[in-house]
Amino acid sequence: MGFAERLRASGCWEDLPGRVGVAAWDLDEREPVLLGAERAVHPASTIKVLVLVAALRAVRDGALDLDTRVPLPERRAGGSGVLPELPSVGELPLAELLALMVVVSDNTATNAVLDAVGFAAVADCAHRLGCRATRLERRLMDERAPGRVQSCALDLARVLDALVTGAALPPELTRHALAVLSRQQVRDRLPALLPAGAGCWNKPGELLGVRHDVGLIGTADRPRAVVAVLVDELTDERSATTTSGGPATAAIARIGAAAHRALEPANG
Repeated sequence: MGFAERLRASGCWEDLPGRVGVAAWDLDEREPVLLGAERAVHPASTIKVLVLVAALRAVRDGALDLDTRVPLPERRAGGSGVLPELPSVGELPLAELLALMVVVSDNTATNAVLDAVGFAAVADCAHRLGCRATRLERRLMDERAPGRVQSCALDLARVLDALVTGAALPPELTRHALAVLSRQQVRDRLPALLPAGAGCWNKPGELLGVRHDVGLIGTADRPRAVVAVLVDELTDERSATTTSGGPATAAIARIGAAAHRALEPANG
């Protein structure tokens, strides 16, 4: 019995709230576990994984450097992040913007990176990594602008797979991306129930009625599986009125723990 069969047989699929999309597989065995995985949804901040990889591909190609100072948009984006509270900061090195974008999910930092990299480069990156449902056609938190922001569990899992296997970036930039993901501060979903010594490189996302997390799970020093869980259409009071907690957060944590257990054969 391999990872996929063990994960399918786990009890983590019972009583899932909302509308769930899951894509998960062992990075060695490669057999996927898919549930609503190709359904396009608003990815919230999980799309920042794609932006991270696209920006580092621009560094690889010489269009940018990690030390490149990137101007911040005059209009600071709402939602998560610290830059709206720092109006005196007019520019930052790309490396620091990438860290803010992922570690504290700063939307202003994300928009600055998008301005520097360009939407065409992000779209090309998504296409080359095998994403079929993903569209990032406007700045984050700019709901009045034309263009779509969408993805699916399978696409985001593909991005993480390409990253960790070295298909997306050269080794030095792969290590840089994984180091940024490892410093993620929101740990209430995929990593929440992992045992001591486990590793998780993740990027959550949330909106009203939406809870997501996408990441790599394994030992402290080696990712062994990719897991993407996107949950929308949540109608419970907490999920519908706030962007933290709720039953989907707990459900994603259970899936993360089940994926970690599925990496090893059952005892006995």
